Amino acid sequence: MSGVSRARRALSALSAVLALLALVALSTSARADDVLVLKDGRRIAVRRLARRDGQVLFETTRGERFSVAEDEVVSPPLDSIPLADAPPPTGAPAAGAATAAEQVLVLKDGRRIPVRRLGRRDGMVLFETTRGEAFSVREDQVASPPLASIPVVGGAAPATEAREQTLVLKDGRRLQVLRLARRGGLVLFQTTRGEGFSVAEDQVVSPPLETIPSLDAATPMPMPEAMPSPAPTVEASPVPVPSPGAPPVPAVTAAEPDFVPVRSRWDLPFPNDPRWPRGRLIDPYNQNVLKGDKPIAGETLFLVLTGSLESPFESRNLPAGSGVSAERAGSQEFFGQYGQFFTTPRATLSAELFKGQTAFRPKTFAIKATGVFDLNYLRASERNVVHIDPREGRSRRRQDAALEEAFAEVKLADLSPSFDVVSLRAGIQPFVSDFRGLVFADTNLGARVFGNASNNHWQYNLAGFDLLEKDTNSELNTFELRDQRVYVANVFHQDTFVHGYTLSLSYHRSEDRASDEFHYDRNGFLVRPARIGTPRLHALTANYVGLAGDGHLGRLNVSHAAYYAFGTDEDHPLAGRQDIRAGFGALEASVDKDWTRFKATVVYASGDDAPTDGTARGFDSIYDSSNFAGGPFSFWVRSGIALTQTAVSLKSPGSLLPDLRSNKFEGQANFVNPGLLLGGLGLDADLTPKLRLVLNANYLRFDKTGSLDLLLFQPGIRKAIGVDLGGGVVWRPKLSENIVITTGLTGLLPGAAFEDLFTSSCATAACGSPNKKLWNAFAVVKLTY
Repeated sequence: MSGVSRARRALSALSAVLALLALVALSTSARADDVLVLKDGRRIAVRRLARRDGQVLFETTRGERFSVAEDEVVSPPLDSIPLADAPPPTGAPAAGAATAAEQVLVLKDGRRIPVRRLGRRDGMVLFETTRGEAFSVREDQVASPPLASIPVVGGAAPATEAREQTLVLKDGRRLQVLRLARRGGLVLFQTTRGEGFSVAEDQVVSPPLETIPSLDAATPMPMPEAMPSPAPTVEASPVPVPSPGAPPVPAVTAAEPDFVPVRSRWDLPFPNDPRWPRGRLIDPYNQNVLKGDKPIAGETLFLVLTGSLESPFESRNLPAGSGVSAERAGSQEFFGQYGQFFTTPRATLSAELFKGQTAFRPKTFAIKATGVFDLNYLRASERNVVHIDPREGRSRRRQDAALEEAFAEVKLADLSPSFDVVSLRAGIQPFVSDFRGLVFADTNLGARVFGNASNNHWQYNLAGFDLLEKDTNSELNTFELRDQRVYVANVFHQDTFVHGYTLSLSYHRSEDRASDEFHYDRNGFLVRPARIGTPRLHALTANYVGLAGDGHLGRLNVSHAAYYAFGTDEDHPLAGRQDIRAGFGALEASVDKDWTRFKATVVYASGDDAPTDGTARGFDSIYDSSNFAGGPFSFWVRSGIALTQTAVSLKSPGSLLPDLRSNKFEGQANFVNPGLLLGGLGLDADLTPKLRLVLNANYLRFDKTGSLDLLLFQPGIRKAIGVDLGGGVVWRPKLSENIVITTGLTGLLPGAAFEDLFTSSCATAACGSPNKKLWNAFAVVKLTY
């Protein structure tokens, strides 16, 4: 019995010895990342291989151990796989000899790179990845392993390894690189920051491809000499061999690569997940080649098609004159019935073709054209409002089509690696000269040189416009020049004094030359010169110097502007020759609290109290479109208010200024006006992500009323215009700009000045007009593709 026990113990010891020999054989024959190819098509990355008893034993790169029958192995050849029962081959490296055991190189930017070899030389860490690629990084970029554990490899680095070069690509980029190589149709490069990238060979301009060494050749890139590293630890446990009845060997796949070359970032596939919608040509929100989300040709040529339909509807109560043929029988007053209804649906289609890199790089060139079709309809309660001929009735319907934009843009030069550029744009183009459109905001014919500097801290514009005449009813451009030129130079500096605050300096010049003949609008009214006083053709030159700012100072949001106007009006119809000396100032301050913004606004425009003294002190703009003091939610800003029986307006629609012009676009600037004092409060509240509430209240006064006294032959006109109240909502049902619905109601509670301007105390029959409430109810639906 004791003999049997001793035999069993001997057999167990023999089995343990054989298993230990098998593991030793595996460890001596280990090669980093060999690939075991089986007849069923599987390719398994392995660390160790050995043969025993008709089986091939292997350990995967994940540390898992399996075996398969020898007749299932395609590669490597069986005779190259050592027998587990045989002693280590002669010349096998002993423990501590140079090997290529896999390690992980951890960089400070978070990358973890599996490597075979590591070495240090000349302040760089050289490494070979498990794919055989050779790279290097600066020593100060390595987090692990410790630099002291990485051996120093001999000799000074060849000059070509650390020599800085410039890689020039076809898209205009110039990259400073330390190393270049070619492989598989790609150019691999390492930047001076130690970052590794690749581009397609056909995107490289310089250096010539033949001068860039190829990794496809037999000679590899220079690598550190073999470095000592400990031999793999041999575990004292046998390699499990499945029994004949055991389940089949589980499938083992090679680990996914860490880096995959991407020839086009535009063709990255979306995940197969319903949460990632695919774009279509009729889809304006998701990825669409017609919306500039992908190039239409090559890698940098884009097309952007934009279509919009905007339909405003307004019902309003505004002052109107009774005209030469009053609608009410027996009416003898200047003041007619106030009610009006107005709508102007407008369809816009634009196409822009440009070359560039979308958001992060300025355009190399661009061509854009925009066509507009406008249908406008006005129904008034009095004749002589829609047309100078009372026989035209009380309603007017007009349609108009125009080429509203048509320009070409080209980048003239790159000024720095930070995409500071200088560009030129010429043609019919939009331009807003300051933050809030207070002096010049229009789309017109001109040329503009613009650009940025100092890593975009500075932006600048130098523009000149030869203005086109506007259509009276649609306010769209025509192809007729109007003998007025505008020049603008401005500069913006970001982060002035504090981060988040931008300061702007500007100069404007308007040269409105006298036309050869009087100009009548499409409704038959004389608008140039204005039909007041003694209408005479006259030239007007105005210059503006301004300082404006926009941004935030801590929690306080601020937007402000100050302008001084000077120049000459050669022959004002009411006051003769005038030297222009006028000023303007505006300030909006706001504070954000959760989903609300509380605003306070102050506006001052100087007025003229002595119009015949030869100095025009009333401030007027060139073409303003003021988004200030409530903007479209302010009755004063939104409405055009006629000064009855004078053929001029007290103010134009979309303007802050009571400038007494005959027409905002077709008339001339008028610096003999009463000016304005405005103080206002406002509230913007994002009730939901889709719905915004806007409330606004302004108190308004004329600065000086001498010009009104002279114009109306009515001395003693008071200054209080009244209280302007407005409110409305902006609804974006799709959380985008594709559908926007705006509704609101604004009104003016008239003050003493309006009582003086628009009421009468006549006591005869059919005479006398009480002071009326003024209001404007509106809705705007805008659809954009």
